[in-house]
Amino acid sequence: MKAALLSKTLSERTPVYPGMMPLRVSPLRQISSGDTSNSYAMMLGNHVGTHVDAQRHFYGEGRAISDFRPEELVFKRGVIIDVPKGPGELITRRDLEAHEQAISRSGLVMIRTGIERMAVSDPVKFANDGPCISEEGAKYLIKFYPRLRCVGTDAISIGSPRHRDEGWRSHRVLLSAPDLLIIEDMALAGKDNYYDLVIVAPLLIEGVDSTPCTVIGICELY
Repeated sequence: MKAALLSKTLSERTPVYPGMMPLRVSPLRQISSGDTSNSYAMMLGNHVGTHVDAQRHFYGEGRAISDFRPEELVFKRGVIIDVPKGPGELITRRDLEAHEQAISRSGLVMIRTGIERMAVSDPVKFANDGPCISEEGAKYLIKFYPRLRCVGTDAISIGSPRHRDEGWRSHRVLLSAPDLLIIEDMALAGKDNYYDLVIVAPLLIEGVDSTPCTVIGICELY
C-alpha cells in the first residue's frame, strides 16, 4: 500500500484562527540538564493546526469528538477536489457541482483551494482572510450526498473571519448531520487526489467539541 500524511505537524509557528490559543511547548525534564528523560508541557487551543470538528462545536448538546466510534473515523474512498480560491473568496454550490461525480462516490471530500501555501508565506493573511464554504455550498453537500460523512479543507477553517456569519451558518448546516465531521487546515498540497481509505485519528478528550488530529490517506497497490 501507499500512505500519505494529509495533516500538518504542529509547531509554535502554526497559524491559528483569530482568538484561538496557539501551541506553546515548555520542557519539564531534560536530559541535557541532568534529568534521566525528556518530557514537555504543552498548551494549545483545541482548534490549532489540522483538527476535526464534531457537532458540539456549534450545537451545545451535540456529539463531542470523543463520542465517535473508531469505525466512524475511517472513511472509504476519500477524494481531493481542486477548487482554486484566493483570500476571502467563497466556495459556492457551482464550484462543488463541477465535482459531482467524484463527491458522489466518496465518504470524505477534501477541498484543495491552494490557500495552504500562504500558511508559510503570509501566515497572518492565511489565518485572517481564508476562503469560506458558502451556506448554499454546505446545503448542497448535505442534500445531495447522503453517503458523505466528512468534509475537509486546506484553509484554516471552512469559515473565514472575513465572512464570519456565512462561516457560522455553513458549520451549522454541515454539523446538523449527526455523524458528519469537518477537518480544517489540512496538508493537501502535492497530494494524490484519490484514496481507498482515509483514517482520522483525533485526540480523544472527553466532552470536548473538536481536537487536533492526524489524517492518513491510504492507497492499495495491486
